[in-house]
Amino acid sequence: MITFHALGYYGLFGLPLGLIACSLAPAGSTARRITARITLAALLLVAATVALSY
Repeated sequence: MITFHALGYYGLFGLPLGLIACSLAPAGSTARRITARITLAALLLVAATVALSY
């Protein structure tokens, strides 16, 4: 069973990996846009987890 704690925990692991992948991709490429969106989604997941935990 996935809990809010697990979602935030795995989202935090996704942030640095997404930032590294985004910095390695060439500017303006499709890969960079996709990794940027995935990184933003992981950040929003962490923020939602924190907001819902209170």
